[in-house]
Amino acid sequence: MRLFYHLSLPYLSNTFLLGDEAGGDAIIIDPGAMDVQLLRLVEDRKFYIRSILVTNSEKAHTEGIRTILKIYNAEIYSGARQINETPCKTVAGGDFLNLHGFPVAVFGAQGFSRDSVIYKIRNSLFTGAVLTAGMMGPVPNAFSKALLVTKLQEQFEHLNDNILVFPGYGPPTTLGIERLSPLRFKP
Repeated sequence: MRLFYHLSLPYLSNTFLLGDEAGGDAIIIDPGAMDVQLLRLVEDRKFYIRSILVTNSEKAHTEGIRTILKIYNAEIYSGARQINETPCKTVAGGDFLNLHGFPVAVFGAQGFSRDSVIYKIRNSLFTGAVLTAGMMGPVPNAFSKALLVTKLQEQFEHLNDNILVFPGYGPPTTLGIERLSPLRFKP
């Protein structure tokens, strides 16, 4: 498994590209932009984007989808039914996908937004705006925050501290470090 990072401008959001060492079918997560650098990264690695995973339907995580679909025949997986008027395969917490040999578990993010989900692929969590290294993403009120914290604790309690966390914004971290954060996992 090869994982590549791309900073999507103008949102300064993280996009991740995942594929096999030898190239072939690939997964892109939260394509905030599809620019020349990202296209070069995909093509130089001999990847073909077959699946687009979206953690949240904000522009910062979806703006590149239209361009990707002009180049690649890809399926969009999201908590939303459609993005930019394009139908998605809707996913929710508890779903499990097998995409191009990669097992993908879907976790819900109740309390954050209706269409937010978190993806676990092997030893990695892709959290979008829900978790950002050392901070929780913005929630509308104290009730929503308490709900989100409770759901994340329940869903992640069985996961190892060494699980890598790749947020939609900021640097990667681990689940163990996030559990130690005074800003996280406490209502």
